Amino acid sequence: MNWINDTQNAINFIEKNLLEDINADDVSTHIHSSTDYFQRTFNIVTGISISEYIRNRRLTLAGEELKNSPHVKVIDISMKYGYDSPDSFTKAFTRFHGVTPASARVLRKNLKIFYPLSIKVYIKGGFGMKRKVIPNIPEIDNYGNEVDYFLNLLEAAFTGTGEETNKAEIAAYSGMGNRFCWTDGKWIHGNEAMESIDETPFENHIRLMKAMGWNAKYISVLRDNDGKPLNTDNEQIKGDFVDAIDRGYPVLVRYVNDHKFNVIIGYEDDGSKIISKDAMETIAVHTTSETVVRENWEDSVLEYILLKEKTKPTSERERILDLFKMITSRARRTDEINGIKIGFAAWESYLHMLEHDDFETLPLLGEETDSVQDRFFCYCDGLCQVYARKEPLPHYRNLSERYPEWRDELNTAIAALDICADYGGFLWSQGFAINETGFEKFRDPAARKILADEGRKAMQKDIEAIEQFEKILQKEGA
Repeated sequence: MNWINDTQNAINFIEKNLLEDINADDVSTHIHSSTDYFQRTFNIVTGISISEYIRNRRLTLAGEELKNSPHVKVIDISMKYGYDSPDSFTKAFTRFHGVTPASARVLRKNLKIFYPLSIKVYIKGGFGMKRKVIPNIPEIDNYGNEVDYFLNLLEAAFTGTGEETNKAEIAAYSGMGNRFCWTDGKWIHGNEAMESIDETPFENHIRLMKAMGWNAKYISVLRDNDGKPLNTDNEQIKGDFVDAIDRGYPVLVRYVNDHKFNVIIGYEDDGSKIISKDAMETIAVHTTSETVVRENWEDSVLEYILLKEKTKPTSERERILDLFKMITSRARRTDEINGIKIGFAAWESYLHMLEHDDFETLPLLGEETDSVQDRFFCYCDGLCQVYARKEPLPHYRNLSERYPEWRDELNTAIAALDICADYGGFLWSQGFAINETGFEKFRDPAARKILADEGRKAMQKDIEAIEQFEKILQKEGA
């Protein structure tokens, strides 16, 4: 039972040193274990990561101190509990408690409490409730870039199956590394989501799974006005998830009113509860996924993807040529998919709106659609797509070495895409920021014209890369 004792000793160490600068390495060193091994052990025993435990406990104590010490400044509390700035503390506090530190102090609402864990083992008779967790799912990074998050999610899911893959391959074969989508005449969120331009349900996911050599099943749960499933039932949904976890396959799932996919890594009580790694909402702040145990979860499932079995993929050469066909055809399309422009037509619409839309009558801040802040974030969704062009480049470089007949075209495309992707960070290099000053600057037409002009240079590099892929297809007669 050393692993149980080690976990409890680790928890005791954390509780004694919550106000110190500790991390997973410090905790693992204290119990004389390697960090990677003990991270997995801690997650299996407690259901959360070491970093999550530390964060949850610190935010619990910070909340209590905020309510009970009205004369202590928020900045002092934020520094006490390990945050570099009041802004980062406010974001973390709000995600955890559901209210800002200022609101919590004024309203004196009851805040969320994460109690210290105490590990005890009870062994009972057989045929009891069943629990299973896939142990080797890595943390899923989220920097506020939706494209990057989804690629990290897919990489984590494949890793959970024991699949040897990498993010560059996933970015390439999913198409996420070479696409641009925009809703003409509207500023809406979601263009960067993988399924935003599916002409048939799960079209992009199906192509990716096939390219990676997997048979998969895709289920959209249709619901009536009361939320009751129409094309399946809760027992079938539960059975699907339990069967997948029993075979060691994570499940990708999206819930009602949640645009992000999350990954299911286990279940408790024969499937009455599921254990998932859920995305934590963030805007330009680095977070990792949060391990969540959900009850009554079947009622909120909107769609899910089941990995069924590993198969032999098509030849690499065939997969590459199919990829280039898809990328180039999308780039050249002039019609819309589900009301969304794609490729160069999306670039043109995006840059025209950026330069010419009138923000003067809009409020600076606000969660409503018509605010400068909201349009700023929509623009950032576009930048997420552009910056994703860096992700498949390691895979393209690898291909240029293995396929010398394509080397010149691939190297030219790689150089162009690398420059194009830099536009994804141009906004920040010009002094814009996620605050009132940054939103005020974004309202200025002169400032946005600079951004649009630089975007046109990036678009030309994107066109250059597409032309190189087209040359490869012409060489192959594809």
